[in-house]
Amino acid sequence: MTNVEIVSLLIGDTSNALFSTTEIQAFLDLESDNVYMAASLACHSLATEAARLAKAEKIGNYSIDRKAMSTNYVALAKKYEEMSEDAPAFAIAEQSVSDFALREIVRNAALRG
Repeated sequence: MTNVEIVSLLIGDTSNALFSTTEIQAFLDLESDNVYMAASLACHSLATEAARLAKAEKIGNYSIDRKAMSTNYVALAKKYEEMSEDAPAFAIAEQSVSDFALREIVRNAALRG
């Protein structure tokens, strides 16, 4: 699964195409491929759009209240920000800048299982 697909899954954008692949990749680029922070940016973007469209409608027995959507997206964005902060450092990146660093990465991977 690609990072774009992971972000789409996190924000529930699997069938509605709320964002294009290019837009999700832009969120990933802005957040250095951190999927949780990219999902947080996407949720903030959705919250902004929901706030712009916030209204309640009722037609017969059918009603929709979009006022809570913005608040829910902001709460989800905060959750993903917290998840990003709680991620262990080795889960984010290990850089191989020398032969010694490469051996250390291999050793750490073996120790992790």
